[in-house]
Amino acid sequence: MTAVVVVVLAGLGTFGIRLSAIALLGRFGAPSPRVEAVLRLIGPAVLASLVATQLMAGSESTEVAWTWWAAALPTAGVAWRWRSPGIAIAVGIAAVWMLELLA
Repeated sequence: MTAVVVVVLAGLGTFGIRLSAIALLGRFGAPSPRVEAVLRLIGPAVLASLVATQLMAGSESTEVAWTWWAAALPTAGVAWRWRSPGIAIAVGIAAVWMLELLA
C-alpha cells in the first residue's frame, strides 16, 4: 500500500470518527467549545503520526525516505507561517507527490 493510499484512508477514517462523534453529541445538545477544539485536532494528529512514522522508518534500514524529509521542510514552514492544518496538509501531500514523481 502506497503512502498516498494510507494518508487518504486515514483521512477518511478520521472524518468518519469525527462525523460519528458530532452526530452522537448532537443528540445531547451542542458540544462544548473544548470538545469542538479536540475534534478539530484529531485529523492533523493522525496525519502527523503517519508522517512521523515515515520520517523515522529510514533509521532502521539503509534506505532513507529523503522525499518525506524534503517535503517536511516546506510543510513545516507553511504550518508555522499560516497556522492552518488544512493548508499544511495540502502542501505536504503535494510536496510528497511531486518529489515521488521526480524520484
